[in-house]
Amino acid sequence: MLRLTALASALACGASLAHAEMLPAYDPEAICAAVAGGAARQELIMRGCLDFQERTRKEVALAWDKLPAPVQESCTKATQATGDYWKLKNCIDREAPIIVHAPGH
Repeated sequence: MLRLTALASALACGASLAHAEMLPAYDPEAICAAVAGGAARQELIMRGCLDFQERTRKEVALAWDKLPAPVQESCTKATQATGDYWKLKNCIDREAPIIVHAPGH
């Protein structure tokens, strides 16, 4: 009976991890092209935007595995239409500020 309880606990823990989502793979070029538009300094704006998106993606990636699956799912759904890593980070900051900014993380 003790083995059955231990097995059930292990399966429950594994099941909660299995539902974790992978970090979304967005296309920063699409959002940055929209931001740069027809601006006179389009190339400069595009490079700055791409750099910002990449830095934000890396920051989110460092915290992603520590986030509860419901936060991952909610923020992925909330930002999938825009494909914007900055909006994804803002969603995470709103929904899980303690986890992302806790000391030692």
